Amino acid sequence: MPNKEEENGAFSVPLLSKSEEKKESGSGDILVKNNKVEDLSNCKEKVNSNMTTVALQNHLNKVDSTQMVEASELVCLNVGGKKFFVMAKNFENLPNTRLANLVSKRTRGQILEHCDKFIEGEIPEYFFDRSWKGFNDILDCYRLGRLHLNSAGFCAMRTKALMEYWQIDELLLDPCCALKYYPEVETCSKEIEGQLESERKYQERLIAEDFGNSTIGKIRSYLWNLTEYPETSLAARITAFTSMSVVIISTVTFVLSTMPELTDDIDMILFDEENNATEIDPDKPVVVRWEYGILALRIIDELTMWFFTLEYSMRFLCSPNKWEFFKAPLNLVDLLAILPYFVGFVVEGMQDTLAIGRAGKVLRLIRVMRILRVFKLVRHFNGLQSLLSTLQQAYKELGLLMVLVSVTVLTFSSLIYFAEKESKNKWSFLDSFWWGLMTLTTVGYGSKSPTTPFGQLIGGFCALIGVFILALPVPIVVNSFSANYKNRIWRTEVMMKKQERSAEEKNEDITLNEIAKMPPKKCNGDASTTVESFVSVP
Repeated sequence: MPNKEEENGAFSVPLLSKSEEKKESGSGDILVKNNKVEDLSNCKEKVNSNMTTVALQNHLNKVDSTQMVEASELVCLNVGGKKFFVMAKNFENLPNTRLANLVSKRTRGQILEHCDKFIEGEIPEYFFDRSWKGFNDILDCYRLGRLHLNSAGFCAMRTKALMEYWQIDELLLDPCCALKYYPEVETCSKEIEGQLESERKYQERLIAEDFGNSTIGKIRSYLWNLTEYPETSLAARITAFTSMSVVIISTVTFVLSTMPELTDDIDMILFDEENNATEIDPDKPVVVRWEYGILALRIIDELTMWFFTLEYSMRFLCSPNKWEFFKAPLNLVDLLAILPYFVGFVVEGMQDTLAIGRAGKVLRLIRVMRILRVFKLVRHFNGLQSLLSTLQQAYKELGLLMVLVSVTVLTFSSLIYFAEKESKNKWSFLDSFWWGLMTLTTVGYGSKSPTTPFGQLIGGFCALIGVFILALPVPIVVNSFSANYKNRIWRTEVMMKKQERSAEEKNEDITLNEIAKMPPKKCNGDASTTVESFVSVP
């Protein structure tokens, strides 16, 4: 029996319809033969879907990992509220510094050991609670490998503290910056040490000069401030001015008393001993002594000496520490200035020098010591005190000058000794040494001078070198004196302000204590009230 297709012909059914029928019949056959094929197809689709998800997740993880590496290469440094973004690889140039150690740490505890606060994120942020000024110079040090101070006007001690905090070595400084940095650090260190020493002495002085609140203590405190600290009150300033005026008058009196017409009897006995022992020279003019002038000078000298004695005694009795007061250099000068006056009482009745005996030279020395009264002016002038302080602080420069002068004098003295050895005027080595010292210091010595050509050449070189040797240390001493004088002035002003403030605080405390000790006042009449009247009774 023929098929249906054959009956209708080969093209009776369209090809598309045939393929669809074949597909449907095929799929139907598959479902009939095995019911698990559909489940298998679904499993394949699920597996493909899971594989796609895993691949996508791996790709995303790969992208995130790349971004994290890039973010860790950049760090944010928040210094005093100002943020600095820096490449982390820059800190590898200086591994033994704070920032290099900070970036290399991974745990939060280790990180906080090197900074004040840490904020995590794509770009980690490290916070430092300090000023950001000068931090650009620190970052440039990591980039360039050397430190250049671009922050103009920055304090040298502040720069030193900055480098110590960030652990930057001072040897990394550029030569142009080191030339200014090290001298300024030394100067600032001396100023800070001087200020601390001054404050320490001031605190010790306040403790030592606490005479108490008793009547005797107040009197001692008043007299001590009156004679020792002119800046405390107007009366103290007047006392200091009076003391300075008396010192000047006493010095002028001493100078006038050396004139032959105004020489005192005791001075004639001590200093004119040889003239009294020999015959009178008829050619020598006779000096007429002015008795009234001698009497006036003696009265003025005695008044000034009694003033100095009273002042010294008052200061000694009111001083908080007698031994410290006695051994102070300026107080020793005061004592030596008034000592010759009292020694004069011992020898006043001695009209014959033979009665004095061997003590004559000692008494002459004591009488000459009257000139020490001029050094009492040091207590009243900051300039003189600054000069002594300058000599004390510039001992290295002055010592170098002394060594240089000594070596030069010995050199030229030896040369001039051998150059003038064959001349008519025989030179000893002491003469050569004296000539070298006088020529080198440009003073000149007229009794001996070189006569040979070689000796004159040496003398010319000695004079020229002396000018340079004396001119070189002068600016050092002048600058040191100026700096010390300015420092002493402002330190005195600071101490005055501190003393005034401490006095005001002390007075306030005394007033509060007196008010606290006062008994409470009671009010009379109907308006009287008590504490209980303010308490509400239910």
